[in-house]
Amino acid sequence: MSGKRNSKPMHSLIAMLLCLCLGITTLAGCSRTASSDGTIYLESTSQTVDSSTENTETASTVEATSEPASEETTEVTATVAPVSVNLIAVGDMLLHGGIHNSALQADGSYNYEHVFEHTKNRIAAADIAVANQEVILGGVELGVSSYPQFNSPQDFGDALVDAGFDVILHASNHTMDKDTVAVLNTIHFWKEKHPDITFLGINENQEERNTIRIVEKDGVKLAMLNYTYGLNGFSLPSDKPYLVNLMDEAHKTEIAEDLKKAREEADFVIVYPHWGTEYVLEATDEQKQWAQFFADNGADLIIGTHPHVVEPIEWITASDGRQTLVYYSLGNYISIQYYNYSMLGGFAEVTITKDSSGTYISDYDMDFLVTHYTEGRTEMTTYFLSDYTDELASRHAILTEPYTGQYAESYRNVNQWYPFTVDGLWNLARQICPQFVD
Repeated sequence: MSGKRNSKPMHSLIAMLLCLCLGITTLAGCSRTASSDGTIYLESTSQTVDSSTENTETASTVEATSEPASEETTEVTATVAPVSVNLIAVGDMLLHGGIHNSALQADGSYNYEHVFEHTKNRIAAADIAVANQEVILGGVELGVSSYPQFNSPQDFGDALVDAGFDVILHASNHTMDKDTVAVLNTIHFWKEKHPDITFLGINENQEERNTIRIVEKDGVKLAMLNYTYGLNGFSLPSDKPYLVNLMDEAHKTEIAEDLKKAREEADFVIVYPHWGTEYVLEATDEQKQWAQFFADNGADLIIGTHPHVVEPIEWITASDGRQTLVYYSLGNYISIQYYNYSMLGGFAEVTITKDSSGTYISDYDMDFLVTHYTEGRTEMTTYFLSDYTDELASRHAILTEPYTGQYAESYRNVNQWYPFTVDGLWNLARQICPQFVD
């Protein structure tokens, strides 16, 4: 299905020519021919009549009168050649300590190239690639930390750029883990080192909060909005209420205004909400309510994150009749979690087409990813499920070093339902998104 915008009917132009001549008379008309692309062209035809065959014996004066031809004014819509933009999106970059340890170099710097080794070709090939940066990039000067209050080296931002990502989402429940300074450090990192990157969800001032971020590709303008349901109990500073985009009842009017502006300024509107309940394989009622709110106020596409598992995909109908596509959750791209089903991530692919009828989703898909890590984090990377093998699965640390911490019993119970094998992962993908699994 697709929801087309700005459609206009085409009109044909009919021309009538009336000629009355003495002597040599040319009778003129029009014929229509169609080119190979279906465009209709009008061609002139003529016929010559010899007046010598006419009776000229009687001299007479002929008065020729004719009624003026009526003119019909019609609107003609020019045909616009279709332009398509390919957008991909992945889920949470949930950077636990083991991921940082796998990237730590002898000189104290960090190199995360291995995290994207098996996926970067497809990421870089997309027209627009989007990643959810779950944890803040506050920099090593604030201390590198993991759960429950994360902070990551800015080297990971460099790795995102090197992998081919163009848009980075920063509104998450962990955005304020290291207070205001970490958020500002992240903003300055993107502005100063990677000014071509579009980052969403965090703002340096009120003007930035009020500005709709638009990514343009080949003349197609995509407005992008990013919000989080909360901040894990932290509050925004009273003098910087604009710092992180929040998604709650108190901000609904503001969000509606954002969406209205986005529709006015762009061809297509995408919302990236950080929402839902962790480790739940179905969208919650709250997610569905927010999705309907986004759609009713102008969203054409919704791509969600936060639950750490993949959730279903569906079309919903907006109040104005448009169809809005919703990816409820893409799960994790990378993490060191111990639920088998948190190892499965989503790789969303959406084709957005602009033509004379409007801008709409012309195609969409979902591929699947597997977070792979071994004991000692000697391997710490992500594969496409289609490339993952039983041999790789057999060496996964989720099997060889079972979790023994606070939630060990929960992990054991859940994991027995979702065996960590290639077939088990495909069965899980089939359970969640059957339309994308053969």
